[in-house]
Amino acid sequence: MDIKEEKVCERLKEVRTSLKMKQGDFAKEIKTTQGHVSDIENKRKGVSDRVIEIICLKYGVRENWFRFGEGEMCESTDTDDYSEISTLIGEKDPKAKQAIIDYWKLSDSDKELFWKFADRFLKGAED
Repeated sequence: MDIKEEKVCERLKEVRTSLKMKQGDFAKEIKTTQGHVSDIENKRKGVSDRVIEIICLKYGVRENWFRFGEGEMCESTDTDDYSEISTLIGEKDPKAKQAIIDYWKLSDSDKELFWKFADRFLKGAED
């Protein structure tokens, strides 16, 4: 494993720890095993393209940051808020946590459409 691959392994651990997740919980979220996450973090195995893609999509991590260490880690989330959501909601309601994460990833125009839909949906529920 070369230094570039080792840095990618370190960034995987940085993502997990910024989310305040245990290896096993993180592994479940990215569809792998705790042992595989441990092997990556301890630089016994590299990070596959599939794992990188899952993490980037699921957690709003910038692929350029993950692969090359360039720019900021997250696309549109504030890391402190993201960690707080993971801590407060993630353990109790993983679906709610994922909904909030997915919302943060939306463009401004998609967020506006979401709220228009929610308003219409809730008005229909009141009738």
